[in-house]
Amino acid sequence: MPRLTDLKDVLFPVEERPVFVTIGDPPGERRVAVPEKKAIVNRASGRVVGIVSRGYRLVSNQEALDWAFQCCRSVFPETQPSEWQVKDADAPGTGGHCFIDLAHNSTALDFRFVPADDRPDAFGPFIRVANSYNGLRALAFDIGFYRKVCKNGLIIPDSIIRFKFPHLRRDIGETIQFEVAQDRLAKFKASFGDYLGALRTCVVSRPHFEPLLFAVLAIRHPDGLEPASRDARDWESLNKHVSSLCDRYAGELGQNAYAVFNAITDFASHPLANRFVCRERHSLQRRAGVWLNTFVRQCREPDFSLARYLEDGKAGELSQVA
Repeated sequence: MPRLTDLKDVLFPVEERPVFVTIGDPPGERRVAVPEKKAIVNRASGRVVGIVSRGYRLVSNQEALDWAFQCCRSVFPETQPSEWQVKDADAPGTGGHCFIDLAHNSTALDFRFVPADDRPDAFGPFIRVANSYNGLRALAFDIGFYRKVCKNGLIIPDSIIRFKFPHLRRDIGETIQFEVAQDRLAKFKASFGDYLGALRTCVVSRPHFEPLLFAVLAIRHPDGLEPASRDARDWESLNKHVSSLCDRYAGELGQNAYAVFNAITDFASHPLANRFVCRERHSLQRRAGVWLNTFVRQCREPDFSLARYLEDGKAGELSQVA
């Protein structure tokens, strides 16, 4: 089923309706209410998008988006609501959950990574709101960063700014108060350039690009592929796509971890529709952020060996990311 990527397709109206079950067989069957459950229904299509508990607090995607604009003002108080625009919307075809990104419409919030003897790279922040109608995802607000020249983004681990609310009446009121640790945000922005600089100085030979990308994004080689099968064709298509990305960034940025990082965030931000890519953009971008945080610490160790790092499976040890 195609994903929903147009904002208007994500902002469909919803309402709560009671749930009934049918007990018995005709002609003596009867409908019985299920008081501890309720259905969330897309009013435009009449389709049920979730069955949730009685204590579930319905937050429409429009309401979540309105709160996201409020979050932008809390995180970046020097900006105005009109300066933020919806950058991306993404949801499965069922509409059971969605992600909406807001980005600032000027360069006022940009910060630059300036490598030696090279052109500076500009990065900008975005705020992503996640919402669900099936109770499987909490209402959450994350801050992420993206490279302006190519729009490749990532979500930082243990988000610098993150608000997460289970869909329960006791946890979500009529309004949300966003408390922001501005010192943490300032500290991260100051250190982000050091992170990227460490990647630039970490040598990664071209043959190691693909294994590192696949490991970080948890894309595993399938066993027992039959030649000329659909699975084999999909795996070949995926490999060609990844190889093209790696060639591109190795050519632009050199054979180093910064080039691999850009290949990873490119794939995460624009995931290929392929049966071997099982995670959504949100999850892939979170894995990219977690990997950046952990790899930078490891590659700075005096005895760091990329071959050993890959052999030990360190790149895939991102178990806290869905």
